[in-house]
Amino acid sequence: MNVNEQVLLNRVEALRIPLEDPALPLDWKDWYHFIVLDLKTGIRLLVNATLIGKPEQGQMQVSFIVNLPSTQITPELESSPSVATFGTTFSLDWEPDMVCRHPLRLQGKGINLEINGINSSVQVHDERAQLSLNVQGQAEAMPLLVTEDAPFGSGFIGWGLIPGLKVSGDLSVCGRSFAIDHDWFCYHDRNFGRFRWGEDIGWEWFVAYVTDKKGRSFTLVLDKRTNKDHSVSGLPYIFIYSGTRLRKVFLGATLQIDWDWSATASLPLRLPGIMASLFGDRTVSMPQQLQVQAADDQDQLSLTMAFDATSELIVPDNQSRQYTFIEEVTGSVDVTLVLQGETIQAKGFAYGEYVH
Repeated sequence: MNVNEQVLLNRVEALRIPLEDPALPLDWKDWYHFIVLDLKTGIRLLVNATLIGKPEQGQMQVSFIVNLPSTQITPELESSPSVATFGTTFSLDWEPDMVCRHPLRLQGKGINLEINGINSSVQVHDERAQLSLNVQGQAEAMPLLVTEDAPFGSGFIGWGLIPGLKVSGDLSVCGRSFAIDHDWFCYHDRNFGRFRWGEDIGWEWFVAYVTDKKGRSFTLVLDKRTNKDHSVSGLPYIFIYSGTRLRKVFLGATLQIDWDWSATASLPLRLPGIMASLFGDRTVSMPQQLQVQAADDQDQLSLTMAFDATSELIVPDNQSRQYTFIEEVTGSVDVTLVLQGETIQAKGFAYGEYVH
């Protein structure tokens, strides 16, 4: 990583709740997001740690989801779907000693997250759910600072991402262990800003990691900010990385994004929590497939993502009785990409969100 990229990485990681402000509003949020997946086995996992508010008047919220293909499931864990989902969520009161800013460290029961320059480490464990993760990463892909204060709800939101970390570590699911090595892909991003869950806000997002027959890897990241019913949106864009370098950006009218939904409503898989209990009988249609078409004067993209596992998170506001629904989706992805006259066909896996 060169000097300019290191400067940008420092800018991404410096965008944190301004704890030095004594009048700090309680609608501040910092969101640390990690996606780890293995193309060989199809194992995928998500870790999210969110800070809301400020010490002694806020929370640290943690989500941890693991998707295991049936080929990786022992007879004791055997499940009828082709991909089984295991997960946990928990919230901790934000005590003053739980957060260190320089270098960043979040510590609490079940979570230890550290970011120091290009190095990251994440440990999550929940004995009751029989889930644990211990992973270390080193940033390799070029970081991006997308927006610093884009309007969002009653406030603003910003986004910094690092779509490529070299990782190692281990994952444990119900007593079965999996080694995580440098062949696995890891994506990290940071969301930050001021808004309230339950406002007229939403987004569509995914990260896809694919390889072609020549062994070349490509990472695609979609971001589209919307209102709650997705009838109004800001400028959508897709970043395309070749290896660790940004190669192409499609944005605005060059993009067509279509979600296919289940024909009937059913009870979705919801991670445990007070909001999941409150909405325990709420049936909904869930995303089944996503198609993206993009074209400009030079290049083209066609992407199809078929979901094999879906789940729903319900996140409450920390001050009022409001909430937002997050549909977490993951599955296989097929990509046809025309870049500078070369046609590239690649396959892999993706993780995404539809928030409303």
